[in-house]
Amino acid sequence: MSLSVRRFGSVTVARVRSSVDLKRLFIDPWLRADAFIIKPNWCSSHPADFTDAGTLRMLLEALDGRILVTESYMLERQNGSLRFIVEGEGVDWRWVTKHPNWDWMKEQGRWDQLKKQDKWFLDKYGFSDLFNERGVEYVNVTEEIWQGHTADAGKIKEEVETRFSPVFKEQLYRFVPQRLYGLQDATFISFGNVKGVGGTFPSLTMKNLFGLIPDPLRSWWHGPGNEWLSRSIVDIIKVYTALFNVYGICEGIRHATVSHPDGEVKTPWGNYNIARDLGVVALGRSLVSVDAILCGLMGVDPERVSYLELGEEVFGPYDRHHAEEAKKETANWFPVAAGV
Repeated sequence: MSLSVRRFGSVTVARVRSSVDLKRLFIDPWLRADAFIIKPNWCSSHPADFTDAGTLRMLLEALDGRILVTESYMLERQNGSLRFIVEGEGVDWRWVTKHPNWDWMKEQGRWDQLKKQDKWFLDKYGFSDLFNERGVEYVNVTEEIWQGHTADAGKIKEEVETRFSPVFKEQLYRFVPQRLYGLQDATFISFGNVKGVGGTFPSLTMKNLFGLIPDPLRSWWHGPGNEWLSRSIVDIIKVYTALFNVYGICEGIRHATVSHPDGEVKTPWGNYNIARDLGVVALGRSLVSVDAILCGLMGVDPERVSYLELGEEVFGPYDRHHAEEAKKETANWFPVAAGV
């Protein structure tokens, strides 16, 4: 069966149903490496809000080589039983914004609670079995950094600032686990899933890497009124781009979230509906370009996405012609965004 494939400059968009379909798209030499680090999007355990095991399996089966999967802890990725009281206050994003130091988590068994929730997520949704079956190593960024198993921050700073302007918070140079740093010959895949169809601030391949910041609730990195958010996203991408060949793959294969104020799924950061079985995947070397093309396809104006604007200044511009072409094809790829 022939694949439905469309190329927008350096970005390939296709409709796939299996790992065989996906593998046929992997013609870039970066996807023929001996080792891969994959960063899925496990922001929360809300329906359709995370990379599912079936889709991750497709990627694992399409790659040949050693594979390591990495993610950080996230307070929203839990079974509903996780509650913390610190200094008489319930810990939420407002509290964390005022208390960016996470030493409190290491006291009174709170860290153990977080570990148990991570294991619950991996077991509940089939990732533990998948990793055991495929011989995949799992590295939790938060766990490694809190244990002090980090690459030398001075070396990271030197490598980043050889290629890019300095990050706005040098703390970011201390956020690279040694277990990842030791695999610098690997291709690093930002494996995002399509979230925010028709919205204003989608989560795709660039925002996915925001999850490499180890704080289990990253409210502080948003800054007052979200003024630091795009810079935090771009700066953590600087760090990993300086160390690895970072490649973007973003999928809406089994599901994608569709922003809607009255959506079927209610979350603290907004409500959404779920579009199912679209089979869409987009991939390319430039995360900026992958996300810009996807924005066009999913009914989001890339010119109004702040992290894309900042990302262009740092990593290079996306092609406006191809982005405009993508806008014309929304109905073909994300009919829900086109009102079809």
